[in-house]
Amino acid sequence: MLSDIHGVMAALDAVLADLDIESADLIVALGDVAAGPQPCAVLDRLMSLGNRVLWIIGNADREMLEYRNGERGEIDDPIALWAADQLQDHHLRALARHPLSATISVGGLGRLLLCHATPRSDEEVVLVDAQRGRWLEIVAELPTDI
Repeated sequence: MLSDIHGVMAALDAVLADLDIESADLIVALGDVAAGPQPCAVLDRLMSLGNRVLWIIGNADREMLEYRNGERGEIDDPIALWAADQLQDHHLRALARHPLSATISVGGLGRLLLCHATPRSDEEVVLVDAQRGRWLEIVAELPTDI
């Protein structure tokens, strides 16, 4: 799984060069892939991997789409605003195809919910060291088998 590439081609290349990733049947991209200095190159590289990549859209990706589709006036992050203006129609169509979340089954783990931030919001921040009660609140509405 990879997340928050933010349009940095060197970071994506480094991750994809890892032998475990290179040989993986499925690569999960958990959002915010394009909002950065090389948005088109990053999207083109991920798109070249075809069905090996399961993409989940992140808040920065969603905001760029909303901006380009005229659904929002601007983006607070000037880099993401610039990146959104760089995207070509095929990049926008590729981003728009991806869901906010997905559920997959993984041997030994069962059903996993994949999302960018939390199941409730692509912008909600919760850190790994959050109290157990916070985690229980976040997952409270999920089916018990996830």
